[in-house]
Amino acid sequence: MNLEKNEYMVNNYLHQLSKNNVLKIVVTDGTTEIARSFLYRILTDDVFGKNQCVFVSLYELSTKTMFLESLAIELYSFSPKLLSGISYSNNVFEFKDADVVICIGHSREYNFKEPEYTESFFKDYVLISKFYGQVINKYVKKDARIIVLGNTAATIISKYAKSIPIKNITTLSMLNLNIVKNQIAAQANCLPTEVKNIIIWGSNGSYCFPDCRYLYLTNGKPLKDSIKIWIYNDLPRIIRSTYNRACLINSIAYALAEHCKILWNGTPENEWTSMGVLSDLSYSIQSGIFFSFPVICKDKQCEIIKDFELDEYVKKYIVDLSRLIFREIQIALEICDLISHDD
Repeated sequence: MNLEKNEYMVNNYLHQLSKNNVLKIVVTDGTTEIARSFLYRILTDDVFGKNQCVFVSLYELSTKTMFLESLAIELYSFSPKLLSGISYSNNVFEFKDADVVICIGHSREYNFKEPEYTESFFKDYVLISKFYGQVINKYVKKDARIIVLGNTAATIISKYAKSIPIKNITTLSMLNLNIVKNQIAAQANCLPTEVKNIIIWGSNGSYCFPDCRYLYLTNGKPLKDSIKIWIYNDLPRIIRSTYNRACLINSIAYALAEHCKILWNGTPENEWTSMGVLSDLSYSIQSGIFFSFPVICKDKQCEIIKDFELDEYVKKYIVDLSRLIFREIQIALEICDLISHDD
């Protein structure tokens, strides 16, 4: 691949973007199926606003760069109306002046277990997140939105991307939210879109708790007591068992696009969603970590809803989740030498 030629293409397009109100979107790990499916969704739906054109920059590690060209050809071939242009390489210049960065990352939402924290796979995941944070800090627009797969990755990125306001970094909770909606819809014999105001506490992986105390159905039907018991006794276990990375690749990509759409266009009136944001000690969650909270979105920002009451069962559950998430993040910070092993 001719990197100089590709850099010239990026520079040339950057001039056009500012003139034509085109969003520049960087997608890391561009050869993954998540990236491919995500791009199809944003190029065929008004994810970033009605008729909003986008310029896509695909970034990949040097060992996989050769596969990016086929994806670029494929995206051009179906001629989506919203695609202004594509660039691709292993050059960090791809991040220059980005409006949105989608950090898919090394683990693709893999759920690490305690024994795996000492393995090279976890260390590589952490160090690549550190690298992305450094690149984002140097190249992207200072008001860019950074959407990350994984609370640990987002925490590491935020430590190094100091030029980006912390409120501009969010993590995905939408996959678990969608799974919960579909499970409840099947029980209630309704459409998933009719299930509203669920809260996902924790993460987008198995470290999550689906809080359905404020759930309602837009079809007006009351929730049966048998379903309420099922939600309490069975739903958390079903979510954990359903979360299989290999079979959920396209679902993760769809959830990423939906996350962007809600962040960009806002939550509907009297509704909320769930996103991972940096904890500010709301609901007694450990500060300094990314954690999924109930949020409302407006003007491309999300804000934690702080006035929900927690019963003892929910409070204990989510505080325990925060400890598990904090443990993983602490080990990651040690790998980056951001804290000592004695802290």
